[in-house]
Amino acid sequence: MTQPFEKNAVNTSAEHVKELENELLKLRIENAFLKERRRLRLDDEVKMRGRHESSAVSEDSSS
Repeated sequence: MTQPFEKNAVNTSAEHVKELENELLKLRIENAFLKERRRLRLDDEVKMRGRHESSAVSEDSSS
């Protein structure tokens, strides 16, 4: 009688592990996406600061 219960428990555990692995994969993909998005935003901020500083320098030198 314990055989069907043990087999069912193993199947349930295996399914749970698969679900967790799928969730882990999705979270890793999301994390990589967000890291790249943050990197691009920071790059844009650096470029904008560079443009702002260079335009401020050109305005100062023309006065």
